[in-house]
This record gives sequence, structure tokens and C-alpha cells, in this order.
Amino acid sequence: MFYEPEGTGERVNLSVLPFRLSESVAATSNVAPTRTLANFFQGTQLGSALANPTLSPTKTRMKIGYNEHYSLSVQQQLTAKDVIEVAYVGNHGVHLGGTNNFNDPTPGPGAVQGRRPYQPFGTITFNTSDLSTNYNSLQTKLEHRAGSGLTATAAYTYSRFLQFNQSPALGGVSGYEYALSPSDVPHNLALSGTYSLPIGRGKRFLGKSNIWANAAIGGWKLQTIVVLRSGTPYTPVVSGDVAGTGVGGQRPDYSSTSNPTFQRTLLTWFDKTRYVTGNKYPDGTLRPVTDSYRYGQVRANTLRSDMSRQYDASIFKNFSLPGESTLSFRAEFFNVSNTTSFAAPNATVDAGSAGQITSATSAPRDIQFALKYNF
Repeated sequence: MFYEPEGTGERVNLSVLPFRLSESVAATSNVAPTRTLANFFQGTQLGSALANPTLSPTKTRMKIGYNEHYSLSVQQQLTAKDVIEVAYVGNHGVHLGGTNNFNDPTPGPGAVQGRRPYQPFGTITFNTSDLSTNYNSLQTKLEHRAGSGLTATAAYTYSRFLQFNQSPALGGVSGYEYALSPSDVPHNLALSGTYSLPIGRGKRFLGKSNIWANAAIGGWKLQTIVVLRSGTPYTPVVSGDVAGTGVGGQRPDYSSTSNPTFQRTLLTWFDKTRYVTGNKYPDGTLRPVTDSYRYGQVRANTLRSDMSRQYDASIFKNFSLPGESTLSFRAEFFNVSNTTSFAAPNATVDAGSAGQITSATSAPRDIQFALKYNF
């Protein structure tokens, strides 16, 4: 069990009082200051310098967040050189620090500020400890150790990462959801290995080569790392304030009507025709005026970005020199296949560029050489 460390927010550094107000006051030039902590605002109304001040209140007593980690693994030797391990690994985050909106109006027409329940304040962001997470995974690993010049490891993880928190974009101050975490990666496969090439004196090929030929072609080793991961999830949103509450990143509704001609490309990563915004129901019919101002019901992180691919390799050799010294040569190839992994697309479903991918998460191929002398 690991407890969250204290930081400079939430429980700490809020001036002791159970709220925090930020308001700027200009001093008069060449005049002795008269403001004191006892009467800093000199009798003026709270918010006089800022028409609708925002607040960041917190409870005077907040629960300390913590993470519970637990695992159970079984390891079995299959052969003299092969070992397999299967494990269940999980963790549970409890009372984690978060923030809740506290002064959003109910959906409806008209100016947002005038409909807020607590005046004259603007947004009120309440520091809380009601965020929780839940991670469960099945982790497997197969190791092959030094057989015929090959050492290799294959590891695969299947997992699910969920979190519970307030989502004002889903329902204002009462909008809470238990959904996938933005860090959820359900599939993760990693392959790595080192192979001693069977070339040179005493090896399968050119086993009787002379000292000079063996120095040039013998003793070379290859290394490789291949990592394949699921893409991370992201949330579809709408561009405007459909609910009329001033909350950004509101959700659309989801239509069961699919587009049979839809094909995923870099310009259309998801079918935006399946999302409905504004004054229509998911089936396309118009809503009555009394139902026009509302939050969409699509859950967080229901779409997923492109998978991540990593293909790295290296070749190296140690040259023996007099006096027990060695000269090591290494050539490394990062993203050797120059494969592109793409970032998430534009998730604003009613934008003209909705579904378009404009950036990558992978770096282009990179080759580097190294020469090291050990003595």
C-alpha cells in the first residue's frame, strides 16, 4: 500500500482557510501602503476587482489517497533453457486527489453566469479526494536462455485500466462516470533477443578461419527489440456549448445507424456520422425545444488511437587487444523499418477536420554508431 505524497495543492498551501481566492489589486504609486491582512480588501465587496471571481475550495479534512498493489505469479521451468511465468497483477487507487465543478448551472438558454447557483462567483472548482482507479492485468513471459547462441524473451500483457471521477462534460455537477482511463493499453507485446552469429573460428560457418579473418568476421552478435501496443483511448467531443452551461468539451450522442461505406483512413479515423450533436436525437429526428439544451451521453475514452509499433535492432562485436583491453563496436538502428505510429485524430465530431490525423507518435528511423576502448 502506497500513500500519495503531499504536494503544493489540495490539502497543502491553501492559506490554511478552506478556500482559495485569486484577486489582483493595483497599488497606488508613491503612496504608503495601507492594506493589512486584517482588512486587505478595505471593506470593498468581494469580487470588486474581478467581476465574478473563481474559487478553489477544499475540505478542511481530506482523506489521504493511496494505492493498493497486489500480484500473484507462477513460474515453471519447461526445459533446461526455457522458463515460463504467468502472473495476475493489479492495483486499486482510493481517495485520489481530483477536482469537482461546483457552480455550473443546469442546462438551459440564456447567459451562463446569471444562472449559476452561487453568486457572484464564476466557476468553483472543489478540491476533492473522490477519484479512484482500478487496474487488472494478466502478464505472461517466456524466457529462452543461451541456447545455440540465442537468448530471447517474449512478454505479453492483457490489461484493463478504469477510473471513476466527475465528468462535468457528461452531466454538469452531477455528471460522474466509471470509464476507461486515458492510459488504458489492453494489449502489450514485447519481444527481445540476442543472437551470436555462427560465423568464425569454432563456429558452424568458417570454423577454420585464420586469426585475421576471425578477427574481422567472428564474434558478431545481433540484438533486437520489438514492442507492439494498443493505442490509447480518447473521447469524442462537440465544439459548442450545447447544454448552455459554460462547460467545455461536452459529449455528443451516439447513433445506432452505421455507414456501410465507411473505411478507416488518416482523413477519417472514425465514422463521425455516428455522432449526433445539437437539436437532434441519435436517430436523426429533431428534439423538441424543451429538450434542446442537454448533455450528450457518449462515455469517455470510447475511441482508440493507432497502435504503437517499435522495431529496434543492433549489431556489435568486441575485439580483443593486448593487455586484456578490448575495443567494442556497436551499430544501433531505432525504428529500423521506419514505421509510423499515428497520434489520435481530431476528436471534435462536428468539426470539418473531425477524424483527421495530423501528427505521429513515433520518431523516424535513427542510426547511430559507437566505438569504445576498455583498458
